[in-house]
Amino acid sequence: MRVPEGLTESGAIGPGGIGGTAKSWRGWVVGSTYVGANHLVITASPSPLRADAKVVNGPAWYPRARVKPLTWITIGGTRMRAVFVPQATNDGNAFAHHIVLIWTVGKHTYGVGFHNTKGFRQTLFLDEELAKHIKLVRP
Repeated sequence: MRVPEGLTESGAIGPGGIGGTAKSWRGWVVGSTYVGANHLVITASPSPLRADAKVVNGPAWYPRARVKPLTWITIGGTRMRAVFVPQATNDGNAFAHHIVLIWTVGKHTYGVGFHNTKGFRQTLFLDEELAKHIKLVRP
């Protein structure tokens, strides 16, 4: 996934399982950054995932982790599910209290989402605007 220019300047976006991160994150892409005052988190799994809670929790997933489905949207022909990640069932998760767009293309599942500070509609709008500019590229 190629992140739009400017989003990596104030955060950490990169491959998981390297350096000081746990080996269980090997093959994942994880990142957290700020766009102005808005907190953005992204992830990409090394294999397709069906459970949205597994996408946002990655290898740290646990059986009681849950997300709240909000709606389906289509951007550029790609169907994405919008979910809210409640902190109560995703303790310690970077996506907690975020609205996240989740979709699968080929062998990877992706998640991108902003922290919900302005209400569901406004945050979903931010997610959609970002998703319009994401380009998936081959290594």
